[in-house]
Amino acid sequence: MVITRTRALGATALIALSSLAFIQCGGDQKAPDAPTMPSAEPPSDQPFPQPDAGIAQTPQAVDTATPTEGTKAPEPKPEALSDAQIAAITDAVNSAEIAQAKVAQTKSKDAAVKSFAAMMITHHGEAKQKQEKLKLKTEESGISTAMHADADNTLKALRASAGKDFDATYIKTQVDGHQKVLDAINDKLMPNAKDAKLKAYLEEIKPTVESHLKQAKQLQQSLESKSSTSATQTKPAG
Repeated sequence: MVITRTRALGATALIALSSLAFIQCGGDQKAPDAPTMPSAEPPSDQPFPQPDAGIAQTPQAVDTATPTEGTKAPEPKPEALSDAQIAAITDAVNSAEIAQAKVAQTKSKDAAVKSFAAMMITHHGEAKQKQEKLKLKTEESGISTAMHADADNTLKALRASAGKDFDATYIKTQVDGHQKVLDAINDKLMPNAKDAKLKAYLEEIKPTVESHLKQAKQLQQSLESKSSTSATQTKPAG
């Protein structure tokens, strides 16, 4: 019993010594370093990755705003005309109105149309005489040449018309013609006139042209009303 206990104590002491030696050796070793985590920021010496071409990108805003009044394109300047060219234009207008009115005096059967034509002969005849007294030189331009051509075509159309068709054709030419003349006075003749007497002449005839245009429109409406009434009265009962 004594020998067995002695062996047991020796074995226990041997195990204790071995454990102490193991602990002592392990204490000299360093704990392994924790693994380093990669940085979330890319290296400064590498370019940023470009967006994938397959990924839709938000388009940049495009300025489609309507130009403001301050950026509006400038109005085109009126065609340059000399005083002589302006005088040729007004003379062409007066001559054309007189010639057309004379045809209306002989072919129209409507009292109001004949009265209007007589007024055209009187007023444009007076305007023509006033211009002659100014002794202005005349020179043809693209505008006066076009007016001569229009006047010739109008005369041909009037001579080919008869009866109520004539009245409607004549008054329509008066509405269209006086509107063109009024626009020309405002946009081309007055802005270009330099001679004081010519300017005064244009300012004098402008209200007359406006009055003629107004009366021609009223007469046109009257003729259309008469035509409509006549068509209704002659329409056979259903």
